[in-house]
Amino acid sequence: MLRIRNLLTPVAFAVVFAYFGYHLMNGDRGVLALLQLRQEVARAEATLAETKATRDIWDRRVTVLRNQSLDPDMIDERARALLHVAWPDDIIVFTPTR
Repeated sequence: MLRIRNLLTPVAFAVVFAYFGYHLMNGDRGVLALLQLRQEVARAEATLAETKATRDIWDRRVTVLRNQSLDPDMIDERARALLHVAWPDDIIVFTPTR
């Protein structure tokens, strides 16, 4: 009986430590969840950087079309491209699309 009592305490502590150790690694707020969350944050930051770059490109294009900085050549170019119109004496050079 004394031997069982002497073994019971270390075994109980081992079970408790194993339980908490398992949840430390695999729990909702464990180490593996932290690593996965960091990967998601890195992907989100990459998406944000790409979106900001795209927005900057569009901001520059829109700025050119505003009244304060209206470029007649840009308007003419965009109108011809959108309407598929050319003057009879225009030379049209076709480029391959990407």
